[in-house]
Amino acid sequence: MLLIIQRFLPFPVLFLLLGSSFSTQRTLTAAETTFSFGFAKTEITPEVPLRLSGYGNRAVVYEGIDEPLYIRAVAIKTSDRKICSLVSIDSIGFAGSFVDRVAGKVKKEYGMNRDQLVVCSTHSHTAPHPVEGLSNIFSTPMTSEQKQASQKYWDMVETQIVESVGRAIQDLRPGKMSVISGKVSFAQNRRMLKNGKWSGFGFNPEGPVDHSLPLIKVTDDSGKLRGVVFNYACHCTTFGSDYNRLNGDWAGYAAKYIEEQHGDVTAICTIGCGADQNPIRGNKNVAKDLAIGHGRAIALEVSRLLKQPMQEINSPIKTSYGVANLPIERPTEAQLKKALGNKREQVKKHAENMLAIYKQKGHLPETYPAPIQVWKFGNQLTMIFLGGEVVVDYALRLKKEIKSDLVWITAYANDIFGYVASERMRAEGGYEYDFSMIYYNQPGPWSKGTEDILMRRIHELVKEAQ
Repeated sequence: MLLIIQRFLPFPVLFLLLGSSFSTQRTLTAAETTFSFGFAKTEITPEVPLRLSGYGNRAVVYEGIDEPLYIRAVAIKTSDRKICSLVSIDSIGFAGSFVDRVAGKVKKEYGMNRDQLVVCSTHSHTAPHPVEGLSNIFSTPMTSEQKQASQKYWDMVETQIVESVGRAIQDLRPGKMSVISGKVSFAQNRRMLKNGKWSGFGFNPEGPVDHSLPLIKVTDDSGKLRGVVFNYACHCTTFGSDYNRLNGDWAGYAAKYIEEQHGDVTAICTIGCGADQNPIRGNKNVAKDLAIGHGRAIALEVSRLLKQPMQEINSPIKTSYGVANLPIERPTEAQLKKALGNKREQVKKHAENMLAIYKQKGHLPETYPAPIQVWKFGNQLTMIFLGGEVVVDYALRLKKEIKSDLVWITAYANDIFGYVASERMRAEGGYEYDFSMIYYNQPGPWSKGTEDILMRRIHELVKEAQ
């Protein structure tokens, strides 16, 4: 046929015809990218009262249950039979060692590589304290009985995460995925400054915020809503340390109300770079009403967005996973020995722990491997998952530097190892930079240049996923 065309058509016309044929083939290939989706929701409310995490002065187990806690998971299968799963847990977070075990079991059970599984927390400060992670938060240490109860609980959660991923895979059905971004405004920058220096927690109206609410909508082939994934950059700290009841905070209420309003759907919450963002707060008498209000604000915006035209995702998913080795400013032995006389129990305990490492190894760790994960759907959607409590500066910077129709930044993913402060905060000082690493049992704050090290590695992994 080609010889016949060549014989009767001039070369320019032949070239145009062949080019049109190739272009059509490329279009068909892109259009053939199809997805299947599956969801799972598993209750993980403790059977016995446990110590709640998030605040160092809590000394007793919780007094009651306001709301149940859940694992929510979505599985995504592409036309090339690749399966990925995003899991969100009503929890303050967990260490990377915990997620590594989960990922190992998921690999064994379902054949999924590390870059195909992401495990996120909602960072609720009214959820059970993890056995692994935040190991130096309490001024009153956990009793042996409390530790045993917590261990039993987290063993259950570990098993349920793996089983939830499996049930989401079993639930896979053909469908469509669309994205849009909205806005909710209850997050406030909490870093008060005086003459350019940190002066305490409060409301800084001039501080940077990220009020965006990106949303993924998943429907079946008939257009029926099956589930949503939403993201917001704000701490789950509507409840203060004087509130000692089990609750998923605004993230839990948001998921609850979305699911109630839209029937048989699963609403999965991920938290953005909100480490320096607090919700509007009050005393313990109004905290629950505020948390409910924040949850309803999210649910109302989600309902509004679901009625809007959305961009359908038809690009295949490409994934990558790696770490950024964040350099640490390490205290000297002399500084640690001096800290042994500090009045704060956590400071003394931190000094004891670090000196024990000095004695055993002769030095403190120089870096920490912060996990980074990327899911990229062509130029339509770039999802970046970061470990640690990441401040808002990183999201604002990434949204400027990453070329994508929608850039989705999630923190508190795969490992909660400490705050990830920005370079700007070095000069300002304060809790997130100067002191918070005590609670995470990290040697010290991050060294100068850490922000660029992390950003460079993120860009490398985005390119790798491309």
